[in-house]
Amino acid sequence: MSEKTWYFTNEAAIALDLPAEKLRELNRSGMFKVGYHVRIVSPNGAKLPRYQFHVERCSKQLETPPEKRKQY
Repeated sequence: MSEKTWYFTNEAAIALDLPAEKLRELNRSGMFKVGYHVRIVSPNGAKLPRYQFHVERCSKQLETPPEKRKQY
């Protein structure tokens, strides 16, 4: 059985040891690439998007020194 890799915002925030609002802020700032670090799982046309984060990939992005990080 495979391990879970994609987590909803609150679960991902706990796994990354960040407040959920900080994770949302980082996502809005362009730190994470849609489709690689984060994906939208809400149905098309939903008023509020629901996100899932790939914790391992997000962790690597957060560990990268700011001057070497790519912005998306």
